[in-house]
Amino acid sequence: IVVPLSSSHALLRAEQIPSVFAELTNAKALANPSMVLVDLSNGQTIYSRDADSLRKPASTLKLMSAFSSLEYLPEEKQFTTTLYKTDIKNVFQIVGDFDPSITPSLKLSKNLKFVWSDNFVGQIRKVAQQKYLKIRNYGLTARTRTNMNNTFLRAGYHITWETLSADQSLSHATDVLYSATSPKLPEILHYTLLFSDNWVADYLAKSAAVAAGYGYNAAGIAAVFNETLAKYNINSGKLQAVDGSGLSHENRISAQTLAQVLVTMKNNPKFAPAINGLPVGGISGTLQHRFIKSAPEAVGLVHAKTGSINGVVSLAGYIESGDHEYIFAIIADRLLHNHATESAARAAIDK
Repeated sequence: IVVPLSSSHALLRAEQIPSVFAELTNAKALANPSMVLVDLSNGQTIYSRDADSLRKPASTLKLMSAFSSLEYLPEEKQFTTTLYKTDIKNVFQIVGDFDPSITPSLKLSKNLKFVWSDNFVGQIRKVAQQKYLKIRNYGLTARTRTNMNNTFLRAGYHITWETLSADQSLSHATDVLYSATSPKLPEILHYTLLFSDNWVADYLAKSAAVAAGYGYNAAGIAAVFNETLAKYNINSGKLQAVDGSGLSHENRISAQTLAQVLVTMKNNPKFAPAINGLPVGGISGTLQHRFIKSAPEAVGLVHAKTGSINGVVSLAGYIESGDHEYIFAIIADRLLHNHATESAARAAIDK
């Protein structure tokens, strides 16, 4: 393997990069990856390897969730969820707008002001007159219903859930028992990208889909992703998306598309919250332990979204090199699924 940097001051010139990167990406550990490297100063593609092929992105797909969310949701967006009494005996009603920040984690609710799902349970238990109850609901995520139901079960309650349409959402609702509001969108995004939260990323993508006029479902995610790319004249390369998290092996996107999304976000202040939320190599989030041993000279210089599912390792973001800044995306999705192989791929990507 070519290791061109003897010190942090020995920088590759642009004309040296293609040959060095060609050898590095030929590493057996990467099993023929897809990669692209773009000079941000002039938009020139410095290196490309199978960059237009559709690959499994893993969690680098969360960049698309962030891109679409910031395009279709206002930066000041907060999600509100309200618990009501009703005019029906032993029936409560919850009306929300699919708050992605509602969490079973008390730690997240304390540290980041996310909404703790147990608070809704506690408010109902304060006034409930029996342990067999119905909760009519609109705008609650499936995860929130499940977490609340589990908390109720542990307390000996039995809940029947009735999902309402938007038109029915306020029928029978009377007094407000409790209302909770999420942090603003940039704070939710920062956490989501830094720690690669699959639930929140998926729900943000679905919320963007609704704001764009599509359904709160997988088809809506695919539609809003493609529409956002089209708005910025980015070739989707027939992107396929079935979630907003990157967990599914059915997702497909090209390294070229990811790179162009990163270029677009860097050049438009609207998308600053996504860039600011990216982990930093060797320092924070899902990159905290990367580069320290594998490529120590890059510590602090890489701001990127990681990706990892069975047989897939990916990374996409920004790298500072002297007075230059580059955008890169690399997807190695043809790996054997085992810890040693995937760890070797991460180290090869870091180099």
